Amino acid sequence: MEDDNGIPAEVIEVIGVTGMHGEAMQIKCRILEGNNKGRIITRNSMGPIRIGDVLMLLETAREAKKLTSR
Repeated sequence: MEDDNGIPAEVIEVIGVTGMHGEAMQIKCRILEGNNKGRIITRNSMGPIRIGDVLMLLETAREAKKLTSR
């Protein structure tokens, strides 16, 4: 189950840039293990991200809000 290392999730889509200065990216990722295996969630992530990258998520229940333009 869930341990100190987190749960792997594969990036399947980069939605856009978010944050006050564009420092974060909003992505869609597919959970690869655990209770939510196969579920696709939206998360905010810091740093350079590409499709196919595998992230280690500490929590898989939380989702990011949708990006809106002002």
